[in-house]
Amino acid sequence: MQIFQIDSALVASHRFGVDVLPPDGKRRIDEGAEVFGFGPTLDGARAMDAGEVSLLQRSRIHLMQKQAKPLHCAGIHENLLFASTAFVGLIEDMSPGCHQVVPLHNVWFHKGTEPVPGTYSAVLIMDYAATVDLEHAKVRRTFVDHRNKTAIRLAAIFPKDRVIHAETGDGRHIWADDPTGAVFCSGAFRGRAEKLPGRLGITFAECTTFPRAP
Repeated sequence: MQIFQIDSALVASHRFGVDVLPPDGKRRIDEGAEVFGFGPTLDGARAMDAGEVSLLQRSRIHLMQKQAKPLHCAGIHENLLFASTAFVGLIEDMSPGCHQVVPLHNVWFHKGTEPVPGTYSAVLIMDYAATVDLEHAKVRRTFVDHRNKTAIRLAAIFPKDRVIHAETGDGRHIWADDPTGAVFCSGAFRGRAEKLPGRLGITFAECTTFPRAP
């Protein structure tokens, strides 16, 4: 089985990614600002709770892309994808009932003058499997003082550093690694995604497999 890591792609005018800004107009560094943050490396392999979903839906979702050239995947925050209706449909079709989909109402394109509700949803990839080989892959560990936890992220650029346990992909099409939050997909998922009209906004990075010890 061929497995790929899904990552954000560089798009036109070197603009890519998503900013999730506090809903009250404050900056992230302002006192009392509500700052959204979520990822399995610090929060555990779980769904977002009601408070986290509410904050995400109230936050201003600022897309770096222009409205004239929308992407199917506007950005990835660990295992949280900001995805078009078509891309969400593909995820739900190939992995039905596996992931948490949160409709977004306060979405702004780059240089937009008004929000564009109903354009994107946030998809938390929730089919978790310990896919990254933490011993052989290139990972980055960062101690987060205010959480008293160590964040672990996959930091591979080349396939030889993106070392995974291939058997974790059995029966899966799109899933997230526990604990790094890296998102992986099957070759079948890649094939269908590449047939979507328009621009994907993601890359499919090759991996190196390492068998898990018996």
